[in-house]
Amino acid sequence: MIQTENLSYGYKPKQPIFNDISLQIGAGIYGLLGENGAGKTTLLHLLCGLLFPQQGTCLIDGENPALRRPQLLTRYFFLPEEMEMPAESIRQFARKHSVFYPLFSQRDFEQNLEELRVDGNQELSAISYGQQKKAMLAYVLALHTPLTLLDEPTNGLDISARQALKHIITRSVDDESTLLISTHQAHDFENLLEHLIILGEGEMILDQSIDGISERLLFVHTDSLPRNSIYSEQSLQGYFAILPNTEGQENTPDIELLYKAMLQEPEMIKELFKDRKV
Repeated sequence: MIQTENLSYGYKPKQPIFNDISLQIGAGIYGLLGENGAGKTTLLHLLCGLLFPQQGTCLIDGENPALRRPQLLTRYFFLPEEMEMPAESIRQFARKHSVFYPLFSQRDFEQNLEELRVDGNQELSAISYGQQKKAMLAYVLALHTPLTLLDEPTNGLDISARQALKHIITRSVDDESTLLISTHQAHDFENLLEHLIILGEGEMILDQSIDGISERLLFVHTDSLPRNSIYSEQSLQGYFAILPNTEGQENTPDIELLYKAMLQEPEMIKELFKDRKV
């Protein structure tokens, strides 16, 4: 489990990127959403111990990741949006580094390469950004670390690769694992996320399970704009709208629509969740 309490950080004095972020992240697939500059990548770096909080604490399984204890480092993996690639193939890379991760599966690694259509023998530094991304995702999701953190994993991927990635995630993440995905492409992970965290201007503006969201909010597509709409978008076929779910109707949250709503009407939506525990 990841636990943060009153976490604050900024790159310049008296200009924090965010203040007092308190989170508890357990098993499941979590989406971390926010506009560019909201602090998604910074938060991931703090969670992994690559940055030190200016205030507050961050723990993984009760330990401070910044201490870089080898036993803890084998339990999680962070894949950044971009990384400098070595002059070796992904298979060579995996042979060198997978020994540090006891749950690594060679069979799953090869299957991931096949599904993502990656030549595992090509030199990583000589292939395109998209191929590099797919190769590293194939490796990371075969490690089966209890905690995996991905920063913008679909950047550089075409439509077929994005679909393959969703399939691999579904196959790779078990009931005891935690996957935290930072993205601004919410639609890439529709029907996959189990929990949603949204960062706004210097604060966390939403931290709820998908089930909790559907309990309080109703996502509808109608011909005319409902009077009690919290947020809506007009389309050629009518309106996509978010309403208070006053009657507890079953529905599936539109994550992309909710994300836009939280950026424009955060207080109205936060009010609906103020008495609900995460």
